[in-house]
Amino acid sequence: MKRDYENEIRINIGENGELKHDKYLDHCLPFAFGVCNEEHNLRCKGCLKFYNFFEKIVPLLPENELENIENHRQKLYYYLAHQTRKVYLNTQLRSSLLELDENGAVIIVDYKMRILPKTAQETKTEFYGKRGWTLHSVLMYTKPDNQENYNITAYDHWSDDTKQDAWFTASSLNAIFETMSTRPKWVTIISDNGPHYHNSEMMVVLSYWKDWYDITIRKWIFLEPGKAKTTIDSHHAQVN
Repeated sequence: MKRDYENEIRINIGENGELKHDKYLDHCLPFAFGVCNEEHNLRCKGCLKFYNFFEKIVPLLPENELENIENHRQKLYYYLAHQTRKVYLNTQLRSSLLELDENGAVIIVDYKMRILPKTAQETKTEFYGKRGWTLHSVLMYTKPDNQENYNITAYDHWSDDTKQDAWFTASSLNAIFETMSTRPKWVTIISDNGPHYHNSEMMVVLSYWKDWYDITIRKWIFLEPGKAKTTIDSHHAQVN
């Protein structure tokens, strides 16, 4: 369940970014979302083993254990849903890039947890007492006209103030747009759903982007923390 199930799920995305039907009922995400009208005549053998296990074990258990085994079964169902959602969210970047043209940009934003200076030997009190720095990174994907490859530009903004809020986020993005010679006409933004992004102050700032930069925001995709990894994590690993 921890490794094999993720590898079995195939996220088929069409040219316009929609999820495609999968012939296996257990792996069809449109069916899970209630939007698939296709027939499913195949079942995954691995997934069936999981479901059949509970069907076989329940008749063998004493009655006082049925509630307990049902609770365990529901927790495992939730874990499968978590795994499925993680795989699906990992495809959001790919789906957004399929929509990209020469007039747009896909922007990934993320804060790196506090960067702490360290020495060879230090006590726990010394480690946690450090103020550290804040790093906010922005990866911008653009697609040159009549080319299949993408241009990726990284912008890193550092601060000795460890506060991560809407003001720092808006200032970081403003610094980018103010220095760009040619700005995109529209953008799609991908981030986690932390309070430094998902807040009313940030949404108010975004409402002025059309007047300030002549940029239309098509969508902002909020990913749950820990549910998806993007290329910006690799960028932060290089920073470390």
